[in-house]
Amino acid sequence: MPYNLMIDNPYIVENEDFCIYSNQSLKKLSNKSFEELKLNKQRILDFFKVNEFRKVIMINFDDIEEFRKYVLSLRELGAHLPKYATGVFDKGMIISYVDPEILKDKEGLNRKIKTGVHEFIHIVNKEKIYQERVIWLDEGLATNLDTTNDDLNNDDKFIEYLKDEILCIKDLPIMNDLTHHGTGFKQENYDGYDLVYVCVRYLMEITEKNRLLEILKDYNLSIEVGKNILQDAVNYYKNKYDLK
Repeated sequence: MPYNLMIDNPYIVENEDFCIYSNQSLKKLSNKSFEELKLNKQRILDFFKVNEFRKVIMINFDDIEEFRKYVLSLRELGAHLPKYATGVFDKGMIISYVDPEILKDKEGLNRKIKTGVHEFIHIVNKEKIYQERVIWLDEGLATNLDTTNDDLNNDDKFIEYLKDEILCIKDLPIMNDLTHHGTGFKQENYDGYDLVYVCVRYLMEITEKNRLLEILKDYNLSIEVGKNILQDAVNYYKNKYDLK
């Protein structure tokens, strides 16, 4: 059992690859998250060209304060956890907060069960690929691979998304400046998760797989790519879809 779990009488579901601990109220979601992890594990390992991976623990909390308390207990004294955070990877574990109201909403539930996959991508990337994390690249990769945005594979929906979330931004930030400190990704003028999704989608479209892995492994190269990638992605998609 994870150190100082903070959940009495946890619900547990596990196999040789994953073990999920959760409040009893999250039994349904945890079962679905477990199935989603099993379904996507090999696809993720194949993407990274990783042959095998250790067993991963996931913890689901139904109370935001207990979630924050547990995560911060794993970090150094004075560590920061942004208010928007509801899923993290700490000490090699996936840790998630689940608003019980989400269980009543089919779309919200379907997105939330992807949290485990998203954080698993971060864990594999950290332990098997990069030496030093580049946040925009790591978050963008997880956002592209976790399948939450698969509906944007439809060109019409993606064009609408670009217009609503990206092309309306007056001053595009430098991706290397994005951080999870302070307000982090959630700024008044943009949502950083939208930006990193578009940047890495673009990178994956124009970059051969082995070259992409080289970028992921090389911190300096990742930083160099990050200097202009958002503007490059915007120009690329404007041209591709003939957008103004």
